[in-house]
Amino acid sequence: MWSIHPTYSDNISIKNLVIRSTGGNGDGIDLDSCKHVRIDGCDIETGDDCISLKSGRGMEGYTLMRSTEDVHIINCTFADTIFACIGIGSETSGGIRNIRIEHVKVTHAKTYAFYIKSRVGRGAFIEDISVDDLEVGPDAEGFLRISLLTSGLQDAEPVTGDAGIPTTKNFKFTNIKVNGGTLVDAVAVSPEKPIQGFSLTNVSGTVKKGIALANIANAVFRDIHVTGYSGNLFTATNVTGTGLIEPK
Repeated sequence: MWSIHPTYSDNISIKNLVIRSTGGNGDGIDLDSCKHVRIDGCDIETGDDCISLKSGRGMEGYTLMRSTEDVHIINCTFADTIFACIGIGSETSGGIRNIRIEHVKVTHAKTYAFYIKSRVGRGAFIEDISVDDLEVGPDAEGFLRISLLTSGLQDAEPVTGDAGIPTTKNFKFTNIKVNGGTLVDAVAVSPEKPIQGFSLTNVSGTVKKGIALANIANAVFRDIHVTGYSGNLFTATNVTGTGLIEPK
């Protein structure tokens, strides 16, 4: 199971660790309803997510509202053999905010290097996610996936109605280097609660597929210089913003 699992904890420093795990659910570090965390200089190869940020499930997590926030991940190297290298969710019912990730190298990702996942019934929020200087190697299905409708098991007591749809805003990705796979898959987003604010800037490298988007407001795409993809660079439904035109 999870190698390191801080829960309901504040002011955590995790530095210069080497973590190796195999098998399903063999996550490296799972932060669960924690605040003020720095993960620095870690080398993690896992059977599942390298790092996953969580905050509870369904009405229990929503009622407690113990968020994971103010997390800084820096100068790390990640590889996984089952899922993603950096994951947010799918347990997000206490909310997740103010996450900063810098200077990270992904050498292998079974699915995506970065995965934001939740579902209707979780409720709460995922907001203010900033990623800068991320290098994704060739052994990855893609760079980024956002899946907010059906990821993870439904809770025995989900958050009902409009409150059960996660609120998402302010996702920022800059200085990204990619080598193969899909650049962005972000179509599993509720039209009732679009992502409010998404930016992807200064991206270079090669990809097999471009950027697929749905239900995003105030998107910004700038300096996307990738080659090798088939079809259109952008596919967008109910998306507003700037830079959504394939460069000449």
